[in-house]
Amino acid sequence: MDFEIPGELALFVDGVRQFRERELMPLEPDFLRAGRFTSEQRSTLENRARQQGFWALDVPADHGGQGLGTLGTCLVAEELYKHPAMFEFGGSPEPVLYEGTPEQKERYLYPIIKEEKRCCYAFTEPSGGSDVAAMRTTAVREGDNWVINGTKTFISHAERADFVILFATTDRTLGARGVTCFLVDTGTPGFTLSRPIPTMGDDWEPYELTFDHCVVPDANRLGPTGGGWALANDQLTHGRLKIAAYQLGIAQRCVEIAVDWARNRVTWGRPIASRQAIQWMLADSVTELEAARWLVYHAAWLADEGHPIKTEAFKAKLYATEMAQRVTDRCLQILGGMGYSKELPIQSFYRQVRVWRIGHGTAEIHRWMIARDLLGISARH
Repeated sequence: MDFEIPGELALFVDGVRQFRERELMPLEPDFLRAGRFTSEQRSTLENRARQQGFWALDVPADHGGQGLGTLGTCLVAEELYKHPAMFEFGGSPEPVLYEGTPEQKERYLYPIIKEEKRCCYAFTEPSGGSDVAAMRTTAVREGDNWVINGTKTFISHAERADFVILFATTDRTLGARGVTCFLVDTGTPGFTLSRPIPTMGDDWEPYELTFDHCVVPDANRLGPTGGGWALANDQLTHGRLKIAAYQLGIAQRCVEIAVDWARNRVTWGRPIASRQAIQWMLADSVTELEAARWLVYHAAWLADEGHPIKTEAFKAKLYATEMAQRVTDRCLQILGGMGYSKELPIQSFYRQVRVWRIGHGTAEIHRWMIARDLLGISARH
């Protein structure tokens, strides 16, 4: 298959590169020392991005966005994640919000696009994430309301959210077919941010959410009763491909740092670039990075052509996340003590990439799903 990034898209991504170099890179030394951006720094960067036209990139034009498409979204994510802050442009709603009623879109979808509201996505529970049948958060119908009880954990961006996209079981006997999606406003009685969860990654402190007799009107039910898993499935596929794209930027930046170091670091009178051990680590890294890039780009191209990409997203995320783990480890080793220090971003990337082999489905579950698609019904017995 011949493949070429369209010229206009390449120019747009170059503009994103310039934004990263101009706005993000000067802040990198402070970020590496502190391990995070302040909320004020993030807000300032988001405002500057919007002023420069970087907002609502993947939102269809008929919803007021720029209609960049899946490939374009992945290319932008790849470019931005060459900085360790995990910075993203605003105005991009979670895909499930497009399935809302006209009234729900007015209350939740369009305010996200206009950057008047923020949201978070609550699926994972203390008892597990990918095992939908084991979901314990319940929603019980009482007249025109639903009463929600349960706990969600490892929820990103909860501290900044104006509402939560919540998945709860409305009929445990039906397993995944008994899960329903709700939109729960922050401040609703019975809904609390229980605690932040410290992690090994920079600038990622997810939250535990508690729902204790939290009453939500039926008007806030997103999609049909029992239709939550179908919505989540599409949501997770979209997220997996973006996560795979993140790894491309991370690995590319680490390789660039390692190549520059290898050319300039001299031991026993010669640059370490002349050592076969260093050469092989870099050769393996760029080969694996290129393979991951083609998996991501191909899946994104298929999505833009209107094809389902569930299995392709599994493959891309599985390979890209494991590739990034290997590449960051090799590059850190090439730099030795400097790679381990907070003066350079490799140590931050090294810790960051570890979570992506877990979030949005573990690597083991990805392998299982790929095998099921390959083997069909025989893989389920």
